[in-house]
Amino acid sequence: MIRILLFLVFTINSINCTNYTTSASNQAPPLLVSAVNNGNSNFTLKVRANNPEIIFQGYRLFQGNSESEARNPGDLNSGSDCTLQNGQVSVLINQPAEYTFEIDPVAAVSSSGVVCRFQRTVASGQYISLRAISLSLTTQTNSSSLRVSGPSNAIILP
Repeated sequence: MIRILLFLVFTINSINCTNYTTSASNQAPPLLVSAVNNGNSNFTLKVRANNPEIIFQGYRLFQGNSESEARNPGDLNSGSDCTLQNGQVSVLINQPAEYTFEIDPVAAVSSSGVVCRFQRTVASGQYISLRAISLSLTTQTNSSSLRVSGPSNAIILP
């Protein structure tokens, strides 16, 4: 349904607008600020990010034994997508904000104030990084796919 709506918006706007591009927009990666170990492989993250446009889909978490492994996984589909609480991260377009994310291997309701929750097992001493995910539309072929941003900084879990 959202794909049809987006297609209609882009199609109608392209008829009336001469200032558009067929190049995909690049989404800025989030910035990891801090991590707190809550015990039992549960971590709370402070993240600064902006979520431009209606194409924003969420975040993907990657882990590794080194900074390079966390930032440069062999497969961009190998990470864990977060469950956005209340269905979305609400910010003004292109306005950065600081968010609280959570990593927990147990499927449960997030703590208060958490906007994004990753269900994944991680351990102290591992490195993590995030990437933003956006919807990419191709009007020539009426198709869509997910695009993954460049990597955030990597931090080591306490």
